[in-house]
Amino acid sequence: MSQKVQVPYVDDEDSSGDEGLTWRDTSLAQGVATAQRQPVRTFGTPPSSTTHLVSTTASPQRPTFQDVSTGSDYVHRNPDNYWVLPAHCNPRDILGNRYKSRSNEIQKATGSFIEFNERLNQIDIWGDNEAVDKAKSYLDMIVSRISEKDTSIQRKTQKWGKPDRELTPREKKRAEKRQARLDEEKAYQGLPAIAQSYFGVFPLPDESLPIVKLLGENESYLNQIRADCKAFLWYELPSNTIRIAADASESVNAASKRIRNWYIRCSRKPEGGTLRLMQQPKHELKISFEALPQGFLTYQYTDPERESMMMERHRILNSTSTGIVGQLNDLITLSEEHTPGQLSAVASTLNERNKVLIDQYLSRGLESMRLNDWNLRMKIRYGQICLIDYPKKDNQFMSIEMLSDKIFRKPLFKSALAPCISKTKSGLNSLFDYLGEHAVEFSDNPRTSFSISAKQYPTAPPPRISGQRDPPRGEMWDTVMEISFTDDGHRRLWNTMTDCNDLVDINCADLESHYSWDLRLQHARRLPNDDINSPHEKFSHALRVSSSNRLIMVTSNDYQPQIVTQKTKWRYSWNDYVVEICKDEIWNLNNVERKDHELPLDLTPTDPHRTLFKVSLYKEAWVNRLAENLDLKIGEAPSWTLRDFFASETEDTRTLMCTVKKFSDILNSLVPLYWKNAEQSLV
Repeated sequence: MSQKVQVPYVDDEDSSGDEGLTWRDTSLAQGVATAQRQPVRTFGTPPSSTTHLVSTTASPQRPTFQDVSTGSDYVHRNPDNYWVLPAHCNPRDILGNRYKSRSNEIQKATGSFIEFNERLNQIDIWGDNEAVDKAKSYLDMIVSRISEKDTSIQRKTQKWGKPDRELTPREKKRAEKRQARLDEEKAYQGLPAIAQSYFGVFPLPDESLPIVKLLGENESYLNQIRADCKAFLWYELPSNTIRIAADASESVNAASKRIRNWYIRCSRKPEGGTLRLMQQPKHELKISFEALPQGFLTYQYTDPERESMMMERHRILNSTSTGIVGQLNDLITLSEEHTPGQLSAVASTLNERNKVLIDQYLSRGLESMRLNDWNLRMKIRYGQICLIDYPKKDNQFMSIEMLSDKIFRKPLFKSALAPCISKTKSGLNSLFDYLGEHAVEFSDNPRTSFSISAKQYPTAPPPRISGQRDPPRGEMWDTVMEISFTDDGHRRLWNTMTDCNDLVDINCADLESHYSWDLRLQHARRLPNDDINSPHEKFSHALRVSSSNRLIMVTSNDYQPQIVTQKTKWRYSWNDYVVEICKDEIWNLNNVERKDHELPLDLTPTDPHRTLFKVSLYKEAWVNRLAENLDLKIGEAPSWTLRDFFASETEDTRTLMCTVKKFSDILNSLVPLYWKNAEQSLV
């Protein structure tokens, strides 16, 4: 006579319909009464008086009931889901020394109810699907943090284990290509065994460049050119030359170009600079320096103490119309009947001189970066010019010539663009209406991404040896991670950059508009994404987005995020340019209170420390051209040249300046200053 085995958490009558439940080892049920499980009730609903189950003294939020019909002490929990502890984890590692405190934090963050089930070595979870998934995600993040810190689970020697699985057809194809690449590189290493038909010589201009920097460790850079061009290359020390030999003239020519480009790339340093300009006005103006108005947002987010100092010390430009050209420090007040004065001979040439300077700085920066496989970005932003270091001329009026040709040219003069256009989306309603009528909206509006500024070690830590101290790893690097997510909240596109700098920074004060502008050429070096043990890879892999579209992260000692910016962008195509409206929500993680640093940090309950809206302008062609640099091989050059930026049929500096001014006038007419009433206008 067979006896039916009672399996916990599975209905006997209709077990085939429970897709989310799995069979357990029947040995786990030993010593447990085989009482019939009652139908599942609604969460939080007290049991009916007609049932054989009576509620214990537990809280109504904890659905624990005792079966008294059989006199058994077995507790029917009936959780909505569960999470099994990994074999190498102790319950205290997950829930802390006091289960209650860590559980309360997880419940508060996820909106679920959890309880450790010691009998089944699992955590029972109650809640809706969203809360359950979030609780499981939190627990997975905690385990990943434990695994990163625990040295006992890191193997030091090769152990017996499962045999390697068979490669898929795609993986086999990749492996074959990789091996073919290595074989091809070896085929052209060293001197040619037989005489080649064509030869070339590249004499190095000088000996200032270390030869290892040019050839690479074990000639790794040279090996790539050898394989790509199918040519023999070798360095001769006495003549300080690189010789080339191949069976085809095309191979020799290609290798010569690659060597030349690589030498230029290694010997050339990025060249840029800062340029402070003034937009040519239509009429004569007098300019003064004024304190930042109340409610003004500084050009960068920083701690309150430094921001208070910036508000006190920084200045903005204020202009006043005059009659005729006056002397310095003279203010000529006019009634409405007077006609504004004409520009002087010097002021009337501002735009032409600005064009020459922009060409000079921008072409120099682009050419110096043309051969680099770095992230390059060029964009125009609108906002207010903040004077950082300036001559003390408060309450004094200056002429256009004095400001543009003397003060702006001084090396000690510093200024920056404060990009805030509005603090709320409603302040840009008129601009959205205008773009909806006169521009083409992108189909993916709005698009959300995140920028994370952090301090981190660039590479994975060395293997830990039991009983020995970890070797020193040097200083942490300042990095910026840009990442976006899929609709289900998982990582999509991402990259991590360091050495993020403004190579060329040109800002131009427009005294006849609320909004000035700046043009920036930025560059950064990418950290590799192919090391799964690197701190930035581990951090990005564990990132999640909550249902409210806020970031959830797990911090570590190797990767310490400082500032998180959530970017929501609306893009429009306007006159061959892209107009981008960006909402920045900024969190300073040093000011976010955390009771338990081992738990994932969810930004959902924390309001952003600063919210602002920005407006920028760029060409899609700029993005496409500069993206070519990301895939450059050793010695390769992109297809774009300076002519594409400065001398094409549709693009040059003059048309760029006209377009920038035109959109500045549109902003001036549609968007009031956010620290003033909308009815006020510029004097």
